[in-house]
Amino acid sequence: MEAELYVLKSPELEVHVTNLGATLVRVITPDNAGKPTDILLGLERASDYDSPAYIAGGSYLGACIGRYGNRIAQGKFSIDGREFQLAVNNGPNHLHGGHRGFDRKLWTKVEQGSSSVVLRYKSPDGEENYPGNLVVTVTFRVEGKELKINYEAETDKKCYVNLTHHPYFNLNPGLADVRSLRLKLFSRQYLHTNGLIPDGTFVQAEGAYDFSGFRALKEVIEDYGGLDDCYVFEADGKVERRAELWSPESGIKLYVCSDYPGLQVYTGRFLQVEDARGGLSYGAYTGVALEAQYWPDSPHHASFPTTLLQPGEVYRKTTIYGIE
Repeated sequence: MEAELYVLKSPELEVHVTNLGATLVRVITPDNAGKPTDILLGLERASDYDSPAYIAGGSYLGACIGRYGNRIAQGKFSIDGREFQLAVNNGPNHLHGGHRGFDRKLWTKVEQGSSSVVLRYKSPDGEENYPGNLVVTVTFRVEGKELKINYEAETDKKCYVNLTHHPYFNLNPGLADVRSLRLKLFSRQYLHTNGLIPDGTFVQAEGAYDFSGFRALKEVIEDYGGLDDCYVFEADGKVERRAELWSPESGIKLYVCSDYPGLQVYTGRFLQVEDARGGLSYGAYTGVALEAQYWPDSPHHASFPTTLLQPGEVYRKTTIYGIE
């Protein structure tokens, strides 16, 4: 099986997806002058996502992340008294599924139409030392001005699961970075962390971290090195708006809806991708990642929304990226 590219279209939106990592490659929408504009950071060809140089950079451009998106402290968790030691691949912690997470796998195409594609990956028991045979199905569907991503998963053993995508957006690709983009978040709280690991408490968003109204990313980037924070929402299972991102230059406004209780916002401080699409290189702050997900390190916090998937249960989550 080789890397393939699928083009999904509606009259208002065009999305490219590859089965290599179930990766989002392009999101194309008209700007305020009607010019088709690719607002997603990505590589030229599907096979480029498997190049050693790109993998070494650890950027995860547009990739599906699993089994567990974000970090698990010390790479350890216990289930029914048994401890599992995962890869420690981000300082002292486990990140984004390990050395060869779902972003590195070739997914099987189950179904394809002009506006949708269904991809599936069967993760064997013990892969990256996670327990259980986990079957994951991701459906990408373009409807009008929205890209809808539906996640489903089933396991035959108890396992922690936190599936997400890792798209970096720049709504005005002509700009060198995202400082002028305006962000609005439908939350005023984020997780307090030590070394990017939550300590179980929450921070009230204030000053440069308060995006309850549209605020340019410039201040938080220049004063604090940008964001790499999980903003928190009610875990009520409803698909609701989490964020809006707007470019005054292109006039494009992107919104994110999800039933996940968290949105990791990362302004790309450590981005470093050479020879990306069109021969461009992506450096610091050239894109902002908006990753709907469960809260990081949830296996170590009983008060967090649980990510423990049981045999017989079906993991179902939805994220929508839309244009208005």
